[in-house]
Amino acid sequence: MLLGGRYRLEARVGDGGMATVWRAFDGVLSRPVAVKVPRADGPGRSARRLRREATAAARLNHPGITGVHDYGEAELPGGGRLPYVVMELLDGETLAARLARGPLPPREAAAVGAQIARALAAAHAAGVVHRDVKPANVVLTPSGVKVVDFGLAFGARTADGALLGTPAYLAPELLAGADPAPASDVHALGVLLRETLPPPVPSGLGELVEHCLDADPGRRPSAAEAGEILADAAHLPPIPSPSAPGPDPGGADEPTGVIGDRPAPANPTRVLDDPAPPPADSETSRRTLLIGGGAAVALLVVLVLLAALSDGGRPGASPAPAAHATTAPPSTPAETTCAVAYAVTGRWPGGFQASVRITNLGTRALDGWRLSWTFGRDERITQIWNGTQRQSGADVTVTAADYDRGVPPRGSVGFGFLGTASGGDPEPRPDAFNLDGTPCRQA
Repeated sequence: MLLGGRYRLEARVGDGGMATVWRAFDGVLSRPVAVKVPRADGPGRSARRLRREATAAARLNHPGITGVHDYGEAELPGGGRLPYVVMELLDGETLAARLARGPLPPREAAAVGAQIARALAAAHAAGVVHRDVKPANVVLTPSGVKVVDFGLAFGARTADGALLGTPAYLAPELLAGADPAPASDVHALGVLLRETLPPPVPSGLGELVEHCLDADPGRRPSAAEAGEILADAAHLPPIPSPSAPGPDPGGADEPTGVIGDRPAPANPTRVLDDPAPPPADSETSRRTLLIGGGAAVALLVVLVLLAALSDGGRPGASPAPAAHATTAPPSTPAETTCAVAYAVTGRWPGGFQASVRITNLGTRALDGWRLSWTFGRDERITQIWNGTQRQSGADVTVTAADYDRGVPPRGSVGFGFLGTASGGDPEPRPDAFNLDGTPCRQA
C-alpha cells in the first residue's frame, strides 16, 4: 500500500490501543521510516487525535525525542480518508530489554537517566507531559538515548474512574485522581532510575531518586534539575537549557542542579487530551505503542534475546535445584538460586499496588519462570503487567510473559500488579517465594 504517493508500507511491526505502526519506505527521500495509522477497530475520534498528537510531537525538536517527519490523509478505495503519521525509525534496543540482562553500572545508569531527563525537560518547556515514562519507552540507539511515545501516553482516569497507564510508574497523586503534570513525569523517572541502578546505589544518586519519588509533587525536582545532577554524576558535559517555544531560555526552566524551592515556569505545561484506552488484555495494555518505530525495536529485540538465550543454553531449560545442591560446598547445601524483592508501592482504601523483582543467583540462564507465593490476608490481584497470574484463594502463581521470559545469571526481571485487600492494608510482603518450586531468598 502506498500512502501520499511516497510511503510504501512494508511490514506491520506493532499494534497499540488506538493505532498500528508499520515499517515503510519513503520513495521521495529514499529512506526507511515508521508510519502510524489508526487501527481499523479503533475509536471514531482516532483520526482527530492522531493529527493533534502528531502536531504536539512535531513541536518537540530535540535529539533525545523521536522525530515526526510528516502527517497526511490518504483516500481509501471504498471512500473515506486514512490519516497517518510518518516518524523516525529507530535502530537500537529498549531500556527494558537491556535491563532484562541486569541493572546498569552506576555511571552508565546516570548517563542514560541524564538523557531521559533532558528530553523530558524539553517536552515540559514546550508544554507537553509524557505521562508514560518507563523503560519500554526509552530506546538506546548508537546516537544516544531516545524517549518515545510523546503525547500518546496514558496517565489519568477514564470518565468512569478506571485507571489508565502503566500503574507501576504512576505518581501517587495520579492514583488519587489528579491531572498529569511535569512532576508526575519526574516521579516516573525516579521509578525508572531505581530499577536501572544496582544496589548499593551511590549516595548522591540515591538522594536524587528519593527526591523524585517524594509523595509531595511540589518537593520533587524539575526534569531539568534532575538532568543536571545525573549529568554531573556521569561526568557528562553540562546539559544545555532545553530549546522549545514558549519560556525564555534564561528564565524559570534554566537548570540549577538544586533540589528545593524554585520559581514557577513562565509557561505552565499543558496536558494533551487523553487518547483511547488500551485493550483490556493486561499484556497488550502494558505494551503501549512506541512512537517512531519503538514497537519495531521492541519486537526485534525480543527475537534477538530469544535467539541469544537459545545459543547460550538449552531452550526451555530451567535451573536444576538438585544439581546445585550436590555441587555446593558442604556448609551451604541449601544455597538458593534466586532472590525476590517484593514492595508495596502504593495504597488506597481497599486496594494497593506492588512491584516484584526476581534475581537469578544461579549459574544458568532461565528460559521461562513461575513465581509462587501465598498472601497473608484476603489480597487478590486485579491487574498485572510483565506476566500472567493464576490465583486460588491466597495462593498465587505468576508466569513469565513471552517477551520477558529470559533471565541470565545474575540478571533480574520484574513485574507489578494492582490488588484488593478486603481486610484493610495488605501485609508488607508474603512470608516465602518459590521460583519453579525452589525457595528464593527475600531481598
